[in-house]
Amino acid sequence: MIGCALLTGLLLAVMRPMPWGDDLTLHIAVLRRLLANPLHPGNPVVQMGGGSAYYSPYTVLLALLGKPFGLGPIALYRFAMLANGLLLMSGLYRFIRTLSQARWAPPLALIGMLLWWGTTAITFSGYLSLDSFCDCAAYPSTIGTALALHLWAGLNKGTLRPRRLAGLGALLGVLLLVHQFTGISATVGCAAILVSRHRELRERAALRGVALALAVCAVVIAIWPYYHLWSVGGGQLHLLDPIHHVLYTHIDTWYLYATPGLLALALRLRRNRTDPLVLMFAGVAAVVVLGWLSGHWSFGRSWPMVMFTAQAAVAIHVAELPRGRVRTAWMAPVALATAMGLWAQTGILLAAMPTAVRNEAVKVIGQHAGLEQLPHAAWLDGYLKPSDVVLADIPLAQSEVAAHGAYNVSSPWYLPEITESQDEVRASAMKALLSPNTTAAARTALISRYHVTWVLLLSDETLPAGFPAQQVAAADTFVLYRVLE
Repeated sequence: MIGCALLTGLLLAVMRPMPWGDDLTLHIAVLRRLLANPLHPGNPVVQMGGGSAYYSPYTVLLALLGKPFGLGPIALYRFAMLANGLLLMSGLYRFIRTLSQARWAPPLALIGMLLWWGTTAITFSGYLSLDSFCDCAAYPSTIGTALALHLWAGLNKGTLRPRRLAGLGALLGVLLLVHQFTGISATVGCAAILVSRHRELRERAALRGVALALAVCAVVIAIWPYYHLWSVGGGQLHLLDPIHHVLYTHIDTWYLYATPGLLALALRLRRNRTDPLVLMFAGVAAVVVLGWLSGHWSFGRSWPMVMFTAQAAVAIHVAELPRGRVRTAWMAPVALATAMGLWAQTGILLAAMPTAVRNEAVKVIGQHAGLEQLPHAAWLDGYLKPSDVVLADIPLAQSEVAAHGAYNVSSPWYLPEITESQDEVRASAMKALLSPNTTAAARTALISRYHVTWVLLLSDETLPAGFPAQQVAAADTFVLYRVLE
């Protein structure tokens, strides 16, 4: 309870400044479109019809909650930070309780999930280190992890009867719609749990239940009206690999404290060759290794679940040890990992402090991750409308455009619903519009084709000579121009 209260207090503190990053601006753009038109929101970033993989049950639910009360996307995501955090903690407690009845197993698992990572801080969507969790608590990846833990808890304990498994199948379908990367790890975890319960699967009722669960999962996915799960990627997942390569280049500093977990897992394996935690670790680790060998670095998004299984194994092992020399020997590396992890994750703690206190703290302990936020030009709300198209060529400005509800000419993010060729055409048009070598006639044609009404540049950028636009505002490193008729 103490750990839950402390983490809740931290989330409440972080809700006030809300870490402002480019991924958050995309999620805010998604909510703005759903709030403006829940049934036919269109693309969240560029002006085109159709749906988007970002319109998941999670974002639609947030929009439906906010619409009657007139809440904006930022207020909704502040609420989501706390709700997701509580859902994650309850899922962690439920799942650990299916593996151990030791009193200290759940709180130790929470400490491990947040702090037993490595010598440097990680801030990446889906990662559960303290810095990353507080930075991404409102993201779909966080609620995806929470749903996965509840799913595993329900599958690892209780009867394998059809009606019960049908509900779990529906939950898996929702999870896959909310966050596909987490869905991969969750599915592997479900398979591991079923293998660990192989004796019960010999019963016909259990087999019918699993078949029904898969059918319900497929139906949930098929009837979702905003996008089709099977079309996500469309053969373009290689576009995500470059940004995920970093997940494999810091193995020695990001994942160092998983080492004691390997020993704890080995001890579990010696006791039970079909231990669910061991099978989950092996299955999810296989996904990570596959990404490493194939060069599809986006499979590295399964690293958090690899770490979680190792962290949970250590927490359970230490909590179940009787008092004595063996327990004392295990407590030494656990205490060291906790202390070093807390030091590495200091950034988010500092970010929650008042500015004056934070500045003094930084002088003492140095610069850490989580302190720097992207500029947030709130004044753009006074100019931009949802139907406007804004020309911006720097990702910082493009993400700000999306966060304030307008369209970009070209997306700074990977959008599964846009083909690679379409994205290249839009990127070329964006560059041509701001190139000094583009003729006036060609520029006018592109402005008309993409319905450009505004230009947002950084303060150190300039419009090419002859561009038909007039400056109307400048602040927070941005300069806004209105395109002349």
